Amino acid sequence: MIIDTLRPPGRLDVTADAYKDWLHVNVFDHDSGCIGIFNTSLHGSPRDARARAIGTALMHAPDTGWVGNVEVIAISQANIGPTSIGLEHVAIATDGPDAVLASAALPAAGLEARFTASARSRPINVDYPLPFGAGWISWYVLPRLAVTGGMVVDGRRLDLTGATAYHDHNWGRWHWGDDVGWEWGACAARDPEATFVVFVVSRATDRAHLNTTGALLIADFAGERRCFGGGNLRIRLEGRFGGRLLRLPGALAALHQDRITPALPDRIHVRADDGIDALEIEIRVRAVAQLIAADPVRRGYGFLHEMAGAFVASYRVGGCSRTADGLAIFEYVD
Repeated sequence: MIIDTLRPPGRLDVTADAYKDWLHVNVFDHDSGCIGIFNTSLHGSPRDARARAIGTALMHAPDTGWVGNVEVIAISQANIGPTSIGLEHVAIATDGPDAVLASAALPAAGLEARFTASARSRPINVDYPLPFGAGWISWYVLPRLAVTGGMVVDGRRLDLTGATAYHDHNWGRWHWGDDVGWEWGACAARDPEATFVVFVVSRATDRAHLNTTGALLIADFAGERRCFGGGNLRIRLEGRFGGRLLRLPGALAALHQDRITPALPDRIHVRADDGIDALEIEIRVRAVAQLIAADPVRRGYGFLHEMAGAFVASYRVGGCSRTADGLAIFEYVD
C-alpha cells in the first residue's frame, strides 16, 4: 500500500529555497460539460518568510466561461499537514492511498465546491528525482477517480455524481523563471459504464518548448492500462488559440502585459503505436486560463496555461478497435 505524503525539505537541505509541493485535481462533469481545476501548492523553504502557498479553484462552463480565482498567502499562514495543504478559501487533502478531498469557498468569484474523489484505477508512483532543468521533479498519479459531492458554478448547482476526476501530486526543486516548462494533458471519456477511459500525456520541455524529454502516454481503460513513450509516441501542437485569456492573479497579470496573447495551440494531436496496441487522440481547445507564478526567492515567473476543451480518440487494444470522446484539459507551461 502506497501512502502519498508531502515532501518538505529537511533542515540540512541546501536546495530548500527551490522547494515545490503541488496537489492537483481536475474534475470533468460530463453532464454539464464543466471542467474544474483545483490546486494547492507550496513554493520556497517552509522556514523562509518569503515562501508562499497558492490555492487555485477554477471551473469552466460552456455557456458562461471561467469562474473562480487564485489566492496567495505566506506559507506560514497555510494549514499544512502530512497529506494536505489548506488556504483560507481553497483546500486539498488526500485520504489514504486512494481518495482525495477538495473544497473551495469563492462565492464572490462564482464558485463553491466540496467533493471527494475515489480512485478507480491503481496509482502511478515515480518516487525518484527526474531531471527538470537545473533541478528535479517527482510524480504520484491517480489517473481515474469517481466523484461524490457538488459545486455551485455561477449560481447553478451541480451534482457531481457521474463526474470523472484526475489527481496528481508533484514535488521537486526548481525556480520559476528557470529554463523549464512542461506539456501535460488529461482526457476523460464521457461513458464511465462502458468505455471508461482516461488518457494522460506528459513531457518536460525547456522554456521555449523546443527541446522535450520524458514523453509519456498513459491509457487507463476499465481494468487495463497501457503506457507508451520514446519512439512509440508523437505529440504535435497545432494551430493557434485566438480567444481571450483569463489571467490570474490580476496584480501579476498587470505586470506582464507582454503575455496577453501568448502563442498557444488550439489543437493537440497525440499518436502512439508500439506495434501491438495503437491510439490516436485529438484535443480541441475551447478556453484558456493563464496562471502566473512568481518565484518567492529570486526574480522569475512561470506562466501556466490551463486549456479546457474536448477530445476524440480512436484506439486498438488487445485486438479490439474502439472510439471514445469526452472532456479534456491541457497544460502548457513556460
